[in-house]
Amino acid sequence: MIKMIVCSFYNTLIDEEDAIPTSTMLELDRIKQKEIKLTILTNRLLEDVLYYNQDYPFIDYVIALNGSILYDVKENQKKLYDSFTKEELLEIQKKYEKKEIIYYTENASWTELPEDKVYKVEVKGIKKNIVSQYHTSIFQRNKEFFLEITKNSYSSTIQDLKEENLLGIIGNESEKELLEEKYKIYVVRNAPKGLKEKTSFLTKSNLQKGVEFVIKKEIK
Repeated sequence: MIKMIVCSFYNTLIDEEDAIPTSTMLELDRIKQKEIKLTILTNRLLEDVLYYNQDYPFIDYVIALNGSILYDVKENQKKLYDSFTKEELLEIQKKYEKKEIIYYTENASWTELPEDKVYKVEVKGIKKNIVSQYHTSIFQRNKEFFLEITKNSYSSTIQDLKEENLLGIIGNESEKELLEEKYKIYVVRNAPKGLKEKTSFLTKSNLQKGVEFVIKKEIK
């Protein structure tokens, strides 16, 4: 029996207008009534997701910055994972000195190297992934490409939720490690080709309410 749904935010739950369709919200409310928890995965800041939770709270957990932050919404408790050292950040900066780099701290993004701890780095304008000692992936958002670099992953952070009866719906390369886990994971049709090739469970695109389709199919 499914006890938790893990759903990617960008390219999956929200549509081209950055909205969650009303009919999808009704399905999320239905699973809430069944006491099925909802965990949202976001490549970016925690606040980007919590904005949608203000008027009608429907989210139980948020995993932000590619697995770097785990937030328990109900308990208002946050767990932070590995950050980069200053030496590591300077090495990344040197490697991509001709590119625009975005640094993510716990609560903000920066175009200059900040003093606070950095949990994720994005390098703008890179379309191809590279081999790295870190967790790396390509993220496409509004026709822009970003190389994502972190020391954490969704796969490892989800283990801290201690929930085996989990159903996933994903749409970004950074979530690819989840397909190697024992969970049943659907991939939306607008996801990168490499991600779709790794699963036998495909759903409709985010523009065709793929999340809603999975919930109706899997949870009666």
